[in-house]
Amino acid sequence: MNEFFTNEYTEVIQKVVREVVNDPATYIGSKYLPSVALPVSRVRTEVIEASGGVTEEHMPGTAPKYVQSFGTRVQEYQPPFYKEAIHWDEQRILFLRELGANGRNVRGVQQRIDLDIDRLNRRLEARIEKQRWDTIFNGGFSWMGKTISFGIPAANAETPTAVWSSDGLVANNSANPIQDLRSWVLGGSDAWRKYNITKIVMNPNTARWILDNSNTRAYLTSFGANPVITSYDLNKTLQFLIPGLPEVEIYKGWYQTESVDANGKITVSDAIYFIPDGKIFFECSLPGNDKIGEFVQTLHLASGSIADPGVGKFLVVEDNTQPGTKGGPMNPYVDIVAGVYGGVKLDRAFDVLTADVL
Repeated sequence: MNEFFTNEYTEVIQKVVREVVNDPATYIGSKYLPSVALPVSRVRTEVIEASGGVTEEHMPGTAPKYVQSFGTRVQEYQPPFYKEAIHWDEQRILFLRELGANGRNVRGVQQRIDLDIDRLNRRLEARIEKQRWDTIFNGGFSWMGKTISFGIPAANAETPTAVWSSDGLVANNSANPIQDLRSWVLGGSDAWRKYNITKIVMNPNTARWILDNSNTRAYLTSFGANPVITSYDLNKTLQFLIPGLPEVEIYKGWYQTESVDANGKITVSDAIYFIPDGKIFFECSLPGNDKIGEFVQTLHLASGSIADPGVGKFLVVEDNTQPGTKGGPMNPYVDIVAGVYGGVKLDRAFDVLTADVL
């Protein structure tokens, strides 16, 4: 027997490698569409319509002219259902061991449960975050072939004088991102003039096109910016060229799609930004620090009862290995189930400002 490869030695050299995964703690979509749990089965929005005008001229001694009261509109829809599970049969449960250990007597069931709970939770949070940004940039979202649209005004979505990139990779030097941003934020867009824009949000690739653009660099050279800008930072550059421009937040939130082959091997895609390339969101100051909407989490039966259903996101570990359970000694198994029944409620669709520069 070769004593070099003893059980003790192999335990020492083993290493558990965890690949890079998405982190829900980095998501910022909840700042604009926070999650709320409501004991309802349908999502309903009631909006007080915008009003304006100036007071009419009046002749003393005559009755004043009547103006119309404020208007309201209501939108209601059945929210989507999102739910999935991980199943452990008897063979898999018996096979499990603690990660990184060779000893089959060291059981790793709880460790595996924790990892699968984390996996399902990350998938669920990615779904919610994706729906938030899909709604912001597309005016709605799709589920099971149905489209829920909130009617963001067409004038709220700006386009540049020339696309900032022709292929999604290299900056288009025929474009002028500085001129576009200055126009949108400083009164060049009629529909945007009433808003106080407080932040500009885009992904890193879109931000890169601004800095890589030859017109941006030419502005800096002609204005003698070298002593002023100590580093080629996006916000420093933009503040120098457009004083008073709101801060640009570069949002790196991402997710991956995955596929499973016949042998159970998982293959994941490249990272996909929640904010697509070329899309820009303009955060505005709203009355009473209001949000543009919410992600409403509704009723479910994963917990609670028929008379008193659960509300919000759910995650259930169903242990069917003990006598008296559905599986019991005859067919023991464990199911981990996670989901949410709900969707975005875009209360202020008329206050969502975006641009598409690709």
